[in-house]
Amino acid sequence: MYRRINELIHLLKISGVSSISRRYFVMNSFDGAMTMLGVIVGAYASGVVTPKTIIGVGLGASLAMGISGFSGAYMTEKAERLRKLKKLRKAMLADLDKSLHDRASRLASLWAAVVDGVSPFLAAMISMTPFFLAISHILSVEHAVLFSIILIMIMLFSLGFFLGRISRENAVVWGLRMIVAGVATAVISLLVGGW
Repeated sequence: MYRRINELIHLLKISGVSSISRRYFVMNSFDGAMTMLGVIVGAYASGVVTPKTIIGVGLGASLAMGISGFSGAYMTEKAERLRKLKKLRKAMLADLDKSLHDRASRLASLWAAVVDGVSPFLAAMISMTPFFLAISHILSVEHAVLFSIILIMIMLFSLGFFLGRISRENAVVWGLRMIVAGVATAVISLLVGGW
């Protein structure tokens, strides 16, 4: 088992998929959090906020984003990696089927797709946690809305902070930029939802 895990890590290193995975993770977590923010604030503004509604809409949206992300990323990465593999095959004048490069390419496509598909679903599920507590009558609906928005803002700040660290710039400023985007989304959702 340990040897198999090391082999998978080695193949992922060869494929160079880590930076792509980071981008997919941040972009799609951001999408999942912002979608849930729009759903929650829009529902609250329109007066139809119930825990079951938020969870139902949130699950539907997050599953759609996850499936879309997985399939889109898998096909895109597979096409790009096949292109590179064919170029390498042509340059080396060798058959690379089932070679280390071929296996790394296949694993990278799958890994990127999993990261792309799971990240928006995870962000949405974290956002909906207070509504699961509201269904269990641990929180009121109003508190669930408030705590969910706070969780989303924490996620947005964390994603921005992470990007700031990657870019070696002021991570707090990057985190605050993400919060500004979240606040803008909440205000627009509030205005649209109140119509």
